[in-house]
Order: sequence, then C-alpha cells, then structure tokens
Amino acid sequence: MKMRSRALVATTTAFALIAGTFSPALAAEAPADGDDLCPSVVVVAARGSEQNEEFPPTSYAEGSPWVSNGFEGPNIKGFLKRAQQHHLDTTGESLMEDVLVMGLDDEIYPADFPVPKLAEDDEELETLEMVRRVQVLLAETPAQEIVGDSLQSFAKSLRSGVRGVRGMIEGYEASTGCAPGYILIGYSQGALVLAPHEKWLQESGRLVGSIYFGSPLVTAGDRTAIGTAAHGGMLKTSSENAPDSGNVNKLNYCLPDDFVCDLSVDAVSNGIQGASGGVHATYFLDGQTQPEDASVAERFAGWVSGYTSRS
Repeated sequence: MKMRSRALVATTTAFALIAGTFSPALAAEAPADGDDLCPSVVVVAARGSEQNEEFPPTSYAEGSPWVSNGFEGPNIKGFLKRAQQHHLDTTGESLMEDVLVMGLDDEIYPADFPVPKLAEDDEELETLEMVRRVQVLLAETPAQEIVGDSLQSFAKSLRSGVRGVRGMIEGYEASTGCAPGYILIGYSQGALVLAPHEKWLQESGRLVGSIYFGSPLVTAGDRTAIGTAAHGGMLKTSSENAPDSGNVNKLNYCLPDDFVCDLSVDAVSNGIQGASGGVHATYFLDGQTQPEDASVAERFAGWVSGYTSRS
C-alpha cells in the first residue's frame, strides 16, 4: 500500500479535532466602467484549511462586470464555474452575470491549520517509509506539541474569520451603497466561519441561502444534507450550539467517505489510503465529478435566479 503525505495530514487533522477542543481586506474587483453598479447577489466564500496559495481573480460569466478577489479557493471556485456552465448548458442563460464573488481574504481569515510536511507534493511513499518519517518527526517534536500548535493556529484562524465576516459585509455596503442578497458558501473550516452569520442575515432579509461542502458540523441524518450524513461530522456533538437560522435554502454537501462531514472508521481508513486527504479534498476540482454535483449546482442556480428575478 502507498500513501502520500497529505493523507497523514488529513488523518492528523481528524484525530486532533476529535481529541482536542477549540474556541470557535475584503475587496472584490470593482467594475472598470461602472462604479455605481450593484450586484443583485453577493457570494461570500470561505475557503478550506491551508488553502493559502495565491489564486488569480476570476470572472465567472462572460460580459459580467464582476471579478472575484481570488480568495474563494479552488473548491469553491470549481463549484461556481461548474454551476455557471451547467446552467448555461441546460437553459442557454448565464447564471453568474449579476453575481459578485467575495472571498474572505487572508487578513480577515487566515485559513490556518498547519501540520508538518513529511514529503513533497505528489510524492508517493511506501507505508514503511511513511512510518519511518513519522518516527523521525516525533523524535524531534513530541506529538502533543504538534497537535497543540496546530489546534492553536486553527482556533486563532477560526476566531478571526468569525469576527471579521459581519464587518466585511457592512463595510462593503457602506462603501458602495449596495444592498444585495447574500449566499454563504464555505468549504471545510470555511463552513465553521460562515455558519454563525446565517441568523443575522436572515433576520435582516438578506440571506438568500447557504451551502457548505465537507462541513464538520453536519449531524447524523441532517435534513439539509445532500450526499451522505449517516454518521455526522467531526464536530457533530458541538453542532447543537451552532446558530440555526431556520433557513430553508441551506445545503450541506457531504461526499461518501468524507471523514470530516461523515465520520466513521471506514471513512478515516479511506482517508489514510487516499491522496491529499481522500475524498474530502476533491469537491468540484477539475476531473473530479460526483453524482450529486449537478443537483447541488441546480439548487444554487434556483436561489440565484429566483432572487435576481425578484430584484
């Protein structure tokens, strides 16, 4: 059996979260020739842990004046591109033309959850070699110190993100005079950052919907789940304390064997054996398709189309 270094990262993350506890300059590109324009819908996007490589700003629809700031990360970016293309193919109409995508930048939300790197990216390791490298690492740094440092960085990132979202949205509205509807889209750690903000957006009539991929807050049998939710996520025991907006436009997309949102022995085992943390890392990446992808895209498209038609 072969494993890659990120598989161990995924497993370390899983058991660190199970064993540990934590306390839980946004600016998208403005239109070049229309400062007084306002989008009907704004997608507030929170990327997953350690997705901190630089990604280019993205336009999601031909002819749209809106360009993202690039901080939505690869999984959410892949979803939005796929949703736009699916809607175009099935209806002949553009979905994202009047939608601005604003990712939480690295000052508001660092997306930190650092773990030691045991191998180069895409380097395949035999099991014995992986074990040897782990032994060397643990000889240099005690396991409790590794887990403690990771959880501390994770908690700091999470607190910063949760505290920053409301100010970011209010700052955007104050600086532009715009009053759009909002769709929250969070992947992995990003779901934890955005979920607490559903209620106040709902109460002010500005929440169009929320979508989370691989959220650790999914509960067993969650009625908002698409995919699987047989066991519930890593933090399912904490989910009862999470704000519940009561919003019908909410999806928790959880792929089978994603140990973050549907924790089981088999899911953890498959995560260990798979590359880059197994299924959890694959949501809407190029070349990765799942049977429920189209359904999630269509539900999102319905929210956007329904809201922009009213606007």
